[in-house]
Amino acid sequence: MAKLYGIGVGPGEESFITLKAVKILQKVDVVVAPSSKGEGSIAYEIAKPYIKCDVVFIEFPMTYSKEDLKAKWEENIKKIKKFLDDGKDVAFITIGDPMIYSTYIYILKGIEGYETETIPGISSYSAAASRLNIPIAEGNETFAVVPSGDILEISKALDMFDNVVLMKISRRYEEIVNLLKEKNFKGYLVIKCGHQDEEICYDLDKYIGKKIDYLSLIIAKKVK
Repeated sequence: MAKLYGIGVGPGEESFITLKAVKILQKVDVVVAPSSKGEGSIAYEIAKPYIKCDVVFIEFPMTYSKEDLKAKWEENIKKIKKFLDDGKDVAFITIGDPMIYSTYIYILKGIEGYETETIPGISSYSAAASRLNIPIAEGNETFAVVPSGDILEISKALDMFDNVVLMKISRRYEEIVNLLKEKNFKGYLVIKCGHQDEEICYDLDKYIGKKIDYLSLIIAKKVK
């Protein structure tokens, strides 16, 4: 039976891909790369040097319409099932780790009955902490990873944890910066970790009023 592999290719630097991921990319029959309309595929650009087979790009629209998203997911899952039914091993590539806020999770849920294997990747926040040379947590400290869609949820996390990784911060950046000050947290901003145009910022006020790239995160640590 053909097999679907979900492969995390890391946050941006080609050398962050695991040896197992490279091995699989070089033996599968098809690589499926998610793309946003007009933005290409970041995962493909990272994995491109290691791919030896055909690549199929499938679009995941940046929309909040549940009906549009559901229809597109079903269409994409059908395409992947067709490859598997034809006896082709498929690798679905995604940035970061495939089990952390990735498109692969939705594909996996729709592929019941098929053989699957998930290959972990380096997460963006692990890579960012290494770039900063600061620990995400040490000793008995606690930490949380929080998507930045709801400012109240962020506030709760800051009250409960010593360290908080804030993902998808672009839409609420100024609110987040003000909240970190209020809760006595020091924030470290990393933009496009592992990419050629990566930026690291220790003064969050510098980016207030500016457009923040979607691939940005803040590691926030409680000031003691």
